Amino acid sequence: MSGKNGAKIRNAAIFFLKRTLFKEKQTQKEDDLPPEEEEEENLFLPQIREITKEILKKRKIPYHQFMPVIIDGKDSGISLLAAELLSKDLNHLIILTDRPAYFEEFADNLYEEQGLIAEIFFKSREKIEEIARQELYGNLILDFEERKKKSLAGNFEKKIYIPVFKRRWEQSGNLDIAVPIGYNTMIVRGSENPKTRRCLDKFERAFYENE
Repeated sequence: MSGKNGAKIRNAAIFFLKRTLFKEKQTQKEDDLPPEEEEEENLFLPQIREITKEILKKRKIPYHQFMPVIIDGKDSGISLLAAELLSKDLNHLIILTDRPAYFEEFADNLYEEQGLIAEIFFKSREKIEEIARQELYGNLILDFEERKKKSLAGNFEKKIYIPVFKRRWEQSGNLDIAVPIGYNTMIVRGSENPKTRRCLDKFERAFYENE
């Protein structure tokens, strides 16, 4: 990925987990916190491509047949990073968002570099229902909406629906990761070096966006 936005992502990416990977262990468990105090974080986001490939392998879907739909949340930078990490070797990409202009440069660069047209639509109930109805229109849904938003799992019963923040992802022993899919959970193999994966920190992103 090239262009100003792409350079900013690459420069900022390594800082996403620094506040969570290196901070001291909290004395109060997250499960004990009231919902409004829970931090909406996902420590496994830097591994999203590897995790997704593991899920596709288990579902016997070749990567070139992978058609992700990204449902943007309150932090579009996180959705953009996931789209950038997943975009290599794709034939189809859809982004549903309240901020279409935010993804325009990414879409332009993606077309110039890979000839891939990223479809960007305004996020609406009608569009979500349309995607849910069409079997060949997006086979994996990555939902980046925040925890307090209603789960969309019921809309995508025939697709692979992955809530990034609405349900907690867990380390399942060794490098295994328990990834929520719809109402169930799938165990996948994680990266051996998660701290070296590319990532994005909202404070670093704000710094680069305002420089």
